Amino acid sequence: MKKRLISSVFIVAFTLAFVLLKQVHALFFDAFALLISYASLREIIKAQGERAVEKSTQIALYLVPAAQFSIYFFASGYLALVLHIALAAVLFIYLLSQDMSVYAKDRRLGTTEPNAEVLNQHLFDRTKRGMMIFAYPLLPISFLFALNHLPYEVGYMGIILTIVIAMLTDTCAYLFGMGFGHRKLIPEVSPKKTIEGCIGGFVGGLIGVVICYLVFKFAGWFSVLETVSSGVSICAFLILGVVGSYINQLGDLVASAYKRKFNIKDFSNIFPGHGGFMDRVDGQMFVAIVVYVGLALLFVV
Repeated sequence: MKKRLISSVFIVAFTLAFVLLKQVHALFFDAFALLISYASLREIIKAQGERAVEKSTQIALYLVPAAQFSIYFFASGYLALVLHIALAAVLFIYLLSQDMSVYAKDRRLGTTEPNAEVLNQHLFDRTKRGMMIFAYPLLPISFLFALNHLPYEVGYMGIILTIVIAMLTDTCAYLFGMGFGHRKLIPEVSPKKTIEGCIGGFVGGLIGVVICYLVFKFAGWFSVLETVSSGVSICAFLILGVVGSYINQLGDLVASAYKRKFNIKDFSNIFPGHGGFMDRVDGQMFVAIVVYVGLALLFVV
């Protein structure tokens, strides 16, 4: 418990430092997102096993976070979306080409018929593994870059909302689960998660968005945005809180299922009591998607 508390203080302080440094320049938070992206990528590859993800596939995947950062640094709006789709297409074509070339080479070397059947079963494995890692976790994490490069006040609101919703959802779910948890949520996936903890998570998410709304309103961030009417509805933020809390807890369950599949307790032990980077951002990266879409609809479109 003591280790977990110390790690929590460090994580909060570390995150807060980069959020505040965004006032100096957006590149500081980009660096934070790149750190999360590369660390999470490393943990996912390690979880699957070094030999399971081929070196050429790893090299291609390690280029993706830098490419995602570049997209959102130099482009915005629909252009950024188009470029991100193009990035996914280029990665897919590269992995597919690698798969086919390796398959053709193995067949050309005189594979016997029984082995050929096994070889056929593994066709496109390289492509599937690579694109799965692109989809989880690289694509969701990239929305931290997207939030960072929204118009200044909107981007700052998005980053703060994402962090606060995720942290308060996790904290309240943990406290409610410890204090009142009796009925298991989905024990086959995550034995420790309870329905009471899930409800507590929703409470935490709602508390988080209410606090953020009041802070943003007091700071005058709504009034300086020309596209915002004087009555930015609290209802819109409450919806973000509910949906964000739900998607955060879903992300936790996805990570639990992933770890169960590969028979690991945590993605790493870099944060004692918490696990690795993936263990900390498993829900937050999905919250970033919800917040980005919500704020883009409210303030940008």
